[in-house]
Amino acid sequence: MNSTENKKLVEEKDPRVHARFDKFSICTTCYRDKSDCICKKVTSFSNKLRVIILQHPQEQFKKLNSAHLCGLILRNCQVFAGLSWPNFKSVAGEHEQPSQWGILYLKGHAQSLSPVEIFDRKDQPILQSEIKLRGIIALDGSWKQAKTLWWRNPWFLKLNRITLNPEHESLRNQSKKEGLSTIESVALALRYLGEKSTLADSMIWQYEKLILSK
Repeated sequence: MNSTENKKLVEEKDPRVHARFDKFSICTTCYRDKSDCICKKVTSFSNKLRVIILQHPQEQFKKLNSAHLCGLILRNCQVFAGLSWPNFKSVAGEHEQPSQWGILYLKGHAQSLSPVEIFDRKDQPILQSEIKLRGIIALDGSWKQAKTLWWRNPWFLKLNRITLNPEHESLRNQSKKEGLSTIESVALALRYLGEKSTLADSMIWQYEKLILSK
């Protein structure tokens, strides 16, 4: 099946895939229509590992987008919309080092035995016990949009790469079988990087209840 057929299949399964909220009538915290605001419905958690989500601008107002829900659930999380940022420290802060951060990469090794693996800048595997990550960066967008963000931000290559090999398919239709929503990707990474499993479980449950079930 080619990319055009994949896209068509996703649209047929869920017509909301490209639906958007009117940007002039949204809640500026959850980025949903004010009549559908979920801010007071979210259960938030403290997370030790800092999370930064870099969101492609075209994703901001999509009804099925999960980035801002992720930001509401995780107290140590920020969402930045844009196409490019000057460097790593302009996003993470002056005191952070790229060697202590990883970027989520949803294209693991076919023969991998683990749902989450970490590789350094030279593509050498790193054991979790060998590195203490301070934070992770997730890209919010379609496969094509994520490629655009990679191309426009060469400093991504200075980060460790956290490859995701999901054992289960996404809760929502994806153009690729191994695809995950942003909140599912972050939940998977956090689960295997030392955060409590109850946190990851709640992220998925709230995504299904507050967004997908609408």
